[in-house]
Amino acid sequence: MHNCYVFIGPSGSGKTSLAAVLFEPHQKIITYTNRQPRKGERDQKDYYFISRSQFTQMIRNHQLLEWTTYAGYYYGSSKIEIARKLKKGNCYTILTAAGFWTLYKTFGGNIQPVFVTITKDKLKERLLTRGDALDQIQKRITLFEQDMKELTF
Repeated sequence: MHNCYVFIGPSGSGKTSLAAVLFEPHQKIITYTNRQPRKGERDQKDYYFISRSQFTQMIRNHQLLEWTTYAGYYYGSSKIEIARKLKKGNCYTILTAAGFWTLYKTFGGNIQPVFVTITKDKLKERLLTRGDALDQIQKRITLFEQDMKELTF
């Protein structure tokens, strides 16, 4: 079996951009969410965009290995998707530290963490540049502070 590299770090730290440079698009584990696509995002490429009721049904049916809520939306990873990608070759995903540990408990040493961080000032700058609303920026700064506490060993 191959390795799955899990990029872990605060929201806005550049995890997705870094992973996109290091891996081919077909190596990405596509996760599920019930939020609407952002500009330029495509279903089955960036995420599987599904309804809230579909997501909660997947939770009830134990189809998701890990899932969380973030900014009022669900995000989750399918065990079948991860196993399929690992069988084909090395792959990657972007998760929280808790999500990493859940995958690690199931797949062991085939799950490799990649920690990415950023300063709070740089994060604020990136969020402003990409046009996030001020209330969303404040929520992300709060999450950043929580993430940093969780990622400090």
